[in-house]
Amino acid sequence: MPQLDPAVFLPQIFWLFVLFGLVYLFIAHSAAPKITRVLERRQDRISSDLQEAEKLQAQAEEARITYEQALEEARRNATSMVATRRDAIKADMEAEYNKLTAQLSAEAEAAGVKITAAKDKALDEVRSISADVCQDIIRTVSGLSVDEKTVAEKLVTKFDEVKESANG
Repeated sequence: MPQLDPAVFLPQIFWLFVLFGLVYLFIAHSAAPKITRVLERRQDRISSDLQEAEKLQAQAEEARITYEQALEEARRNATSMVATRRDAIKADMEAEYNKLTAQLSAEAEAAGVKITAAKDKALDEVRSISADVCQDIIRTVSGLSVDEKTVAEKLVTKFDEVKESANG
């Protein structure tokens, strides 16, 4: 093989360097700038995409913060509305309770007055009936005629003693 002949090594090495030099110059002046431009465009696009992603991420963070603030404000408003409504209902209930309590107290007082009046009337009737019965018993048993006023006074005294001992 002639390529392996040591006598032609030097010209082969010369032409090898010349040919590789020409290929290097061709690549350096024609293909390398195109590749460099493609790589630069790619890097620019990646940089712009990263910047756009950062902007979008910042906008998303702002939207999240705004959302959380709106949500917190809505919670505060809802809590305030519930507390206000609860206080209004409580005030209405207290007013109704006070109204009913006053009404029941008035009715109880009126009933107490009626009961006292009925009791006094019943006692007066019992005194009158008792005086008549005592007078009839004395007349029937002893045959004596007793003054109605005297019997009534004695019975009233006895009733008052019984009443005081019952109340006291």
